[in-house]
Amino acid sequence: MSDTRTYYEQLRARARHLLGKLDDTMSDLLAVESAVDEVSKADMDNPGELSTTDAADLRQFLDTALFSLRAAERIAVEHVNDVDRAMFRLGLAAAPGPEPVPRE
Repeated sequence: MSDTRTYYEQLRARARHLLGKLDDTMSDLLAVESAVDEVSKADMDNPGELSTTDAADLRQFLDTALFSLRAAERIAVEHVNDVDRAMFRLGLAAAPGPEPVPRE
């Protein structure tokens, strides 16, 4: 049973680590979104300013990245919940508490 417990504890730690990294990345992308907004404020076609087309492209690429990251986060949340449920079923962990990882 010790090997099984160790395996599932590692699996849970890796799953939660992935979810944490995805959360960190979401925070970083939101900061990038703010930076793009700031850069786009000065758009009077002066030399060195970001063009309207480039600003729109940046926003579109960022929106695509945010959408993809949210989809990845949903998969990671479900994986964490699956591992927690498996550990409970195997008697390796207590029932999930009142604040399980939220589903999106």
